[in-house]
Amino acid sequence: MKFKDFALLKLSFYINDEFNDKNPDTSIDPEMLMEHEFREQEKQLIVVLGLRQLTGNIPYRFEIKAGSIFQFDEVPEEKILKQFATINCPAIIFPYIRETIADLTRRAGVPPLHLDPINFIELAKKRESKNQQNVKENAEKPESASSQ
Repeated sequence: MKFKDFALLKLSFYINDEFNDKNPDTSIDPEMLMEHEFREQEKQLIVVLGLRQLTGNIPYRFEIKAGSIFQFDEVPEEKILKQFATINCPAIIFPYIRETIADLTRRAGVPPLHLDPINFIELAKKRESKNQQNVKENAEKPESASSQ
């Protein structure tokens, strides 16, 4: 796999006019978005990673979305492709997002936000466990009278 291209797809940053510096939130926990698409003919994996923090008593709000193209020599097996799409590629993209947010906050005149590292292996395990739990819960639900 080769890291072929990186692009910022969306960037929004603004100062929070309602920020109360007497009781600021001490932790920032941005929402995360991950999307991917494999273009089999081109042997390319497109991965989009986004973070946004639109709530909380913090001095700013931000939303960022970045995408990258990863080129393969051969079409990978489904299991390998899933690993690259949910672990390896986001781990490559994240430092670019992290640096952009740190730079934006610094340039805005507030203390720079250095996002905590993300363990994408653990994140993938949690998502898989949650997906399995959802499948199990849906399988256990009785059919409604309208579907009988």
